[in-house]
Amino acid sequence: MLPRTPIDIVRDTRGPRGVAAFGYGEEDVPGLVEGTLKQQRLLSRCPRPVGPEDLTAIIQESMSY
Repeated sequence: MLPRTPIDIVRDTRGPRGVAAFGYGEEDVPGLVEGTLKQQRLLSRCPRPVGPEDLTAIIQESMSY
């Protein structure tokens, strides 16, 4: 239920539907991964280790929904 709630809020408010709505594209994924890896204070709170391959998949899947 909770994961669906943010999606419902974005839909109801006609908000952006993914990272691509902010102007990012597939060509930006490597830079986004690199920048994310520098945010260790955030990554250290992940429930499991996250590497470049994981982040690439997450960002690519976040382009639109």
